Amino acid sequence: MKKSTVIICNTLTFLNALACIFVIYPDNILPHGVSQTYFVLYNSLSRTCWSLTIGWLIFLCMNNRNGLVKQILSWPIWLPFSKLNYATYLIHLSIIYLMNFNQRIPFYYQGYLVVNNFIVHIFVSYFIAIFFVIFIETPFFLIEKKLFKR
Repeated sequence: MKKSTVIICNTLTFLNALACIFVIYPDNILPHGVSQTYFVLYNSLSRTCWSLTIGWLIFLCMNNRNGLVKQILSWPIWLPFSKLNYATYLIHLSIIYLMNFNQRIPFYYQGYLVVNNFIVHIFVSYFIAIFFVIFIETPFFLIEKKLFKR
């Protein structure tokens, strides 16, 4: 791929990412907000455009075209965080269901309750994820490493 093509695609990807982040910003500052057309367009296209942005970054990293991003993402400090976050991703929905379905009283929307539930879900999910990473994933990784001589 030519360098000029990569530069043009990088610029378009950067503008795409900015559009995904800031296109809905006038809704927060204008008294009447944005029109329903903007909301429909944003909700229908934003996730697709964001996934194209991330896909382009992955493509560049896999083809050794994006030196700085690949270098930062290749640091070994990210490995334990990636394992922990992936375990949390796998566990968190079960934790949310477990806590919400075991409530004895109905949940009425109140700001402090939403914040409290969010913090409790995060802490419980990460605590259980730490347990899974230390006591389940790491021993199986070591066994696999010895079996396949990596």
